[in-house]
Amino acid sequence: MDWFAGLKVLSLESRRAEEMHTLIGKYGGQATVAPSMRQTEVENTSLVGAFYTALMGGDVHALACMTGVGTKLFLSDLVRQYPDALPRLMDVPIVARGNKPQAALKLYGLKATLVPRPHTWREVQDHLQATMRPFQHAVVLEYGEPSPQPFVAALCGDRIRVTSLPVYRCALPDDIKPLEQAVRGCVSGEHQVLLLSSGRQMLHFLQLARMLHLEEQLRSALRGMMVASIGPACTEAAAELGVQADWEANPHKMGILVRGAAEHAAGLLGRKAAAV
Repeated sequence: MDWFAGLKVLSLESRRAEEMHTLIGKYGGQATVAPSMRQTEVENTSLVGAFYTALMGGDVHALACMTGVGTKLFLSDLVRQYPDALPRLMDVPIVARGNKPQAALKLYGLKATLVPRPHTWREVQDHLQATMRPFQHAVVLEYGEPSPQPFVAALCGDRIRVTSLPVYRCALPDDIKPLEQAVRGCVSGEHQVLLLSSGRQMLHFLQLARMLHLEEQLRSALRGMMVASIGPACTEAAAELGVQADWEANPHKMGILVRGAAEHAAGLLGRKAAAV
């Protein structure tokens, strides 16, 4: 199989940029990796302290862990500041949005209920609504951006008290030149495939395009490219921004994303070209 067969493949990966570059090359693509995010920790000492007070007072009835990175950072801060919190947390029902937060919890000896696929906030919402009573208190570890408003509104509508605890936020990278070049490259037709490993990547991509007065041109270019998503949460986030994913990885892993995109890119791009 020719895989990408020399197609120009763009990734917006930041944390695992080198690994992504290598994978694209392995499957015959000409790789461009333009980091789109910078993770910034939130100064949440007072929030962690408030969580500890509520926990020790028996006023935390569920903990929702939305990402592996966020869960690790939160537990690290909590245990460092309040070593006696961990035994009490073992008695709290914990829900994990996917395998990564579940794995992070296991590092601390904590068990969690893994919500069904596709592991989006909607499955977390369904679980909390099914297992909690009115006036109980759910703490949600936010990941990169605030909790979706429909998620919070639905829980509050069931009279469940919700506290969102931000662990980190995602900002544009310090050096935006590679991302700017990626926007201009898509607009000029330089790239044929876009790989998305988070919805936040697309948000920042469009945000920068807007700053460059190229948003509509970028959206038009993306419609002619293959947009491949790592999973349902990413696909949904892109769709909310008006960008349709053409293919979705399953299982939702980076290696599967690259391999699957390489397998399907030529045929999908051919069908798009024929439909014009």
